[in-house]
Amino acid sequence: MPKNFQSDVSQLLEEVEQLTRQGELDKAHQTSLQATSLAPDDPRAWYLRSQAARSTEEKLMCLSRAVSLDPNYPELQSKLRSSIQALLKQEPFLAYVHENPEFYQVRSGRDLLINVPKNRMFETPYLKKKPGLTQPAFRLLNYSVVALLLGGVGAVLLAPIAAFQALRLQAASPSREDRMRLWIVLILSMIIWLIAIPISWLLLIRFYPS
Repeated sequence: MPKNFQSDVSQLLEEVEQLTRQGELDKAHQTSLQATSLAPDDPRAWYLRSQAARSTEEKLMCLSRAVSLDPNYPELQSKLRSSIQALLKQEPFLAYVHENPEFYQVRSGRDLLINVPKNRMFETPYLKKKPGLTQPAFRLLNYSVVALLLGGVGAVLLAPIAAFQALRLQAASPSREDRMRLWIVLILSMIIWLIAIPISWLLLIRFYPS
């Protein structure tokens, strides 16, 4: 960012702070609009605009934008939560939309998207975690499922191979989590194998009647 431009933005933000402290909220709002227009990626600009916002919706929009730019901005989380509580008193509805490691995204009844900072560590859903060392076993398990859907004959061969691969990787995996995943592969492989035997038998009888 050019120094002159950065200086202009800083001057505008200082002016917004001063006008807000003096209670001249209309002038502060107009100046904050200029600041967010010039520096749309500056969380401080959105935070200060929220202080002079003319409606609860605008205040939440500004705070939400600031959260998405910097979830750790001082005082931002407490301000956002108090604004959400005020909104819920008027309109007791928030629908979950999305989340990432820093915040939840929810939608109000007026279709306003709000980013709510998290107070806990983000956990990747178990089924979305990268398989790592277990990937070969999972790949064979997937092939077994496809073979089962196609008639079962291929699953009779692939499912035991997937089970054997899971057992082999058990000894090489230092992670307890990976070992648990491999046990799941082993159990599912055996279930697929047991289901595939009668299905493949019926299929063979149909095509090769005695």
